[in-house]
Amino acid sequence: MNTNKTDITPDTKIADLLLHYPTLEQTLKDYSSAFAALDNPALRNTVAKATSLQQLAKAGGYNIAEMINALREAVGVSSPQSCVCDADEYDGIAVLSAAPTSVTDTIDVRPMIAQGNHPKDIVIKRAAELSKGETLELIAPFVPAPLLDILLGQGFAVSMLPPSTDGTVRAFIQQK
Repeated sequence: MNTNKTDITPDTKIADLLLHYPTLEQTLKDYSSAFAALDNPALRNTVAKATSLQQLAKAGGYNIAEMINALREAVGVSSPQSCVCDADEYDGIAVLSAAPTSVTDTIDVRPMIAQGNHPKDIVIKRAAELSKGETLELIAPFVPAPLLDILLGQGFAVSMLPPSTDGTVRAFIQQK
């Protein structure tokens, strides 16, 4: 993963986002007039430090996947729409040309994310239940890079298909 900048995820705090990507302040304001409150120093130093993009999207009735993808695209950060689909790797994760035939379980986290829930613990638990050689397919509205990094760190083989044109990602977690 890119260690110089933070990845833009549902858990990213507004203050951290603006610290790493100050140009996104205007993007947020363009997204909704409600973000004009970022001009208030008191709010910026309190609420922005405690509020995640997920919380903001839920409160404002925004689609979190669309927001994440728009913010990533605005700063040129490995967004699904700008993914070079011919690449062999996506931030260290193997990019496949076809889904593996060994998928034994599938979890679609898009509804969870749309409801404002974070699927990290559920996905890690399901992955841990895999037997050697079994593969879990993870379907997400954007590349869940931090979650995939956690799984890689836990010794799983992780790969994915290139993101689709709507940003949907199909990742594959295999128990080695």
